[in-house]
Amino acid sequence: MDEIKFKDNKEELGIRARAILGVPEEILTDDIISSPIFLMKASKYINKKVNSYLTDTTEEITIEDLDENLLEISYVYYICYLLCSGMNARLPKQMENTSTKTVLQTINWDEKALEMLQTCNDTLDSMMEDIVGETDLGFTFAVLTDESEYPNTTI
Repeated sequence: MDEIKFKDNKEELGIRARAILGVPEEILTDDIISSPIFLMKASKYINKKVNSYLTDTTEEITIEDLDENLLEISYVYYICYLLCSGMNARLPKQMENTSTKTVLQTINWDEKALEMLQTCNDTLDSMMEDIVGETDLGFTFAVLTDESEYPNTTI
C-alpha cells in the first residue's frame, strides 16, 4: 500500500491540538505542534498501524477506501500524545491568568498522553471496522485455572 500523506496546515493542526489539550497558544505555539519530528513520527505511526491492519485482512483495500477524516483525527491525537510528555516543562512559572495556570499544572500529562494514544488507536480501529468488519488484533488471554488442575510439584 502507498504511504498516507497528511495535510500540511500548521495553523489548523495547532488549533485542533490546542483544543484537544486545552492549552492556550501562548504556551503551545503552531511551530511547536508542527515540529518536523512530531509530524514525521505521527505519520510513520499511522502508516505502520494501518499497514498492520491491512496485512491482517484478505480484502483488497486502497488508500481511497480509508476515511480521510478519521485518519486526520488519529494523526492529530498522536501528535497530542507526543506533546504531552513535555507539557510540564512548557508550562510557564508565572502567568497572568492564575486559574489557567492552576488547571494546567493539575493535569497529569503522562495519563493524558496515554489517553491521547488510546483515542488515536480507537479511532483507527473504528475506521478499519467500518471497512473490513470486526478486526482481530491478535490479542490472546491467559485462562486462570484452579490450582488443583496444575499442582505445584516443586516442593
